[in-house]
Amino acid sequence: MLEQMTHPIRDNNTSHENKLRPNIMLLVADDLGYSDLNLYGGEISTPNIQSLAAEGIMFTNFHALPACSPTRATLLTGVDNHHAGLGSMVGRLAPNQVGQPGYETYLNDLVVTIATLLKDAGYHTYIAGKWHLGKQAGYVPCDRGFEQAFTLLEGAASHYTHMGYTPAIPVASYRHNDKIVNLPEGFYSAI
Repeated sequence: MLEQMTHPIRDNNTSHENKLRPNIMLLVADDLGYSDLNLYGGEISTPNIQSLAAEGIMFTNFHALPACSPTRATLLTGVDNHHAGLGSMVGRLAPNQVGQPGYETYLNDLVVTIATLLKDAGYHTYIAGKWHLGKQAGYVPCDRGFEQAFTLLEGAASHYTHMGYTPAIPVASYRHNDKIVNLPEGFYSAI
C-alpha cells in the first residue's frame, strides 16, 4: 500500500488546503544487480531500504541499458535513450555518431524529465549523486526540473580528491545547484 502523507503545495497561496500526496523517492545505483538486495531476494541486507519498500511500491519491470548515462536518460524521461540524446554513454561515441541526432551526449530539448513534471505538479524536487547527463549550461540538474541539487556532473571521479577519472577530464565537477563547489580537504564522496 502506498501511504499518503500530507505534503504542502509549493506555492505561497494560503487559500489552498494541503493536498494529500505520496512522497516519491527513487534510488539509483550503478553496478547493482536486480537480485542483489534482500528485498528482491538477494543476500545484501538493506533494512532501511527494505522498510521504505514495505511502506511503498516496488517497481519490478525496468530494464537497464549497457551503460549508466543511457539508463539514467531513459529512467528520468520515460523514453528511449536515443530520443533523449544519450544513444551512447557520454564520452564513448564512435566517430560516425558524433554530431548525429540521438547522440547529443546530454538530455536534449525533445524530452521532459520526471523532475520537471513533478515540480510543475507542485512537488519539491531534489537530487544528490551522479548526474552524467550533460554539464553544459541549460542541461544541468537545476535546468532539468530539480530545484535543489548536489551532483557530480561527470560519470566518475576520485572519491578522495577533485581528480577526474581520465586525462581528458582531470578535475571532477561537483555542483551545488548552479555553482561549482570545491569540497573540503579530507572529504570522501559516495557519489
